[in-house]
Amino acid sequence: MPLADLEAALQRVRDGHSTVELIHTPSPRWPYPPSLPNSFPPSHATLPISVLDSSFNPPTLAHLALAAAPPPTSATSSPYVARLLLLSVRNADKQLKAGDAVYAQRMHMMVLLAAELEDALGSAVNVAVAIIDEPTFVGKSAALLNFLHGRLAEMDSGETEAGRTLPGVQLAFLQGFDTIERLLAPRYYGSEGKMHAALSKFFSRDGDDSSVVYARRSASLPDPREQHERTVLEPAEEYLRSGKIALIDIDEEVQRFSSTEARAKAKTGDGSWTRVVPKRIAEYIVEQGLYRN
Repeated sequence: MPLADLEAALQRVRDGHSTVELIHTPSPRWPYPPSLPNSFPPSHATLPISVLDSSFNPPTLAHLALAAAPPPTSATSSPYVARLLLLSVRNADKQLKAGDAVYAQRMHMMVLLAAELEDALGSAVNVAVAIIDEPTFVGKSAALLNFLHGRLAEMDSGETEAGRTLPGVQLAFLQGFDTIERLLAPRYYGSEGKMHAALSKFFSRDGDDSSVVYARRSASLPDPREQHERTVLEPAEEYLRSGKIALIDIDEEVQRFSSTEARAKAKTGDGSWTRVVPKRIAEYIVEQGLYRN
């Protein structure tokens, strides 16, 4: 997408003219699989969609591994029919700093990350790129569901057969452990009571029916970090039991890669930063002169 179009999409979201803007889709009928471009799913079908929400400053091999991961192994897990790379232009914690990639550059890198995903998993990966103006996961879940239900209704207007209904949407938010700490922190909700009410709506079948899939920074945690993880997850025990919060493993070396590391090394001229990001991303960073001192 040309830079001017990226900037225009960003402005529409910031001005409140749209809640979600799709920057890239593999087919006009996304999130339906490309293999079924003109077929409506069975009545009452549910479309499981993974959502990787991050600042992508820049996208790393850890982002790629998390986005490519299959659903957690359980009797209730279904393969993702679509994937979404999502950038919030209003992050609850992170503000733009000098030397950061601007949002249009991050969107461009997200599209390159989608291409890396297609290389890794094939075109059937069905991955799209979008931006949103919501700082919390609870808000993102509600806004995305509203957007996707409207998109499905618009695409299938006049195509649905009598007695058939639009498919449901079930979102699985992919997170690193540092992100799940924010999801379960009362300070982002105003109080512990408000947090539990918001999480109930987020996870409940009568609410959003969304889920969280997280990966640790390292598969082998020292005892203090393991205890910290248990403490963080304690308020979500019921959701862990039900499978609404599930742990997955990604490559232990890749788990440690971070955007912060890539930026810091690029700034100091340490060429090893290129090992932290996918090839297309590294080429773009060099081309744009990003993260230099």
